Amino acid sequence: MAHLRRYRREQDIYCQEERSDTWYRVVSGSARKYLMRADGRRQLVDIYLPGDLFGFTSRAHHKFAVQAVADDTLIACYSRLRVEALAEEDPATAREIRMQGFEALERLQEQILVIGTMTAQEKVREFLLYFHDRLSTGNDNGLALPISRYDIADMLGISAETVCRAFTDLRERGVISLQGPRRITIMRRPSD
Repeated sequence: MAHLRRYRREQDIYCQEERSDTWYRVVSGSARKYLMRADGRRQLVDIYLPGDLFGFTSRAHHKFAVQAVADDTLIACYSRLRVEALAEEDPATAREIRMQGFEALERLQEQILVIGTMTAQEKVREFLLYFHDRLSTGNDNGLALPISRYDIADMLGISAETVCRAFTDLRERGVISLQGPRRITIMRRPSD
């Protein structure tokens, strides 16, 4: 039912105001959902990881754009009409679509809490803990961030410099250790 497509880093999977005839699932790699504002600022809305289904909209056109984060990001593309028809006949498919929608809502609710109620330092800490939990495959405290510090800044509504200062502060307090710009180990979870 799906056709697979590879995307290179920063290649658009779909653009703002593009028709919404297709739904997508990340097979490998990652993608970022964003809005480019009229003044040129970019606001990240979500990060899609392997298994995430996206492209849902109630409108005929997408309000947001989605772009591959890494080279060789593999995306499964599904005809929206075909999947909707299958969901009408197959309860398991309908349930999977609902669950993916619920997961997206939960991610956005968590992001609202982080952006709206925390200091810049707390935002970065909670973002790292959230991504660790989302990407964790067991007892490993390591985390390979799928996005850059600039992306983190755009997602949290703060400057890239503030993100870098927060990384340094967390490292100095022994909360994280850094093994490069995107490889982080959570040393301890803060109690506050």
